Amino acid sequence: QYVARYTAAANDFISRPVGKLGGVVERPGGDASNTGGTLGNLIADAQLAATAGAGAQIAFMNVFGMRSPHQIVPAADGSVTFGQLYSVQPFANTLVTQSLSGRELKELLEQGFDANQPIQFLSPSHGFTYSVDMSRAEGDRVVAMTFNGAPVDPARDYRVTTNSFLANGGDSFSVLLRQRDMVNGGT
Repeated sequence: QYVARYTAAANDFISRPVGKLGGVVERPGGDASNTGGTLGNLIADAQLAATAGAGAQIAFMNVFGMRSPHQIVPAADGSVTFGQLYSVQPFANTLVTQSLSGRELKELLEQGFDANQPIQFLSPSHGFTYSVDMSRAEGDRVVAMTFNGAPVDPARDYRVTTNSFLANGGDSFSVLLRQRDMVNGGT
């Protein structure tokens, strides 16, 4: 009876609508994929929006931080529930915003393609794009980066948000350990 009471209370919480989507977002290929798809981009966009007050301009989501079912399918009216969001992001990570130069941004992205981990394309928020050529030597695989349609300036600083797992060097993204001008955000 005790467990049933809390299960019912949790069900009310997880089934409550918390937003709307215009369609399915997913990480195609699930755990076998090293890219985040539209799900990774959605999470990065949400992180960016949540840290706008810290000056965030770019956000990244690590693809191996997204969990099964690797998709969010909205109801017929477009609504999604807290439980759907929590199923793909079941962590209590906080958001960390810090300053990275364009040169450090490239170094960060290159760490997704080095020998220290499985290949991993960080999912960017809207406004940021990058291209990779895996035939190139390690450390020189990121061949282009743009922010709001303009090439990323290696000498300019950008405000970048990630989850605390990445900011603390998770998945071997050690560039984020620098935490210059760091601001902690919510979960």
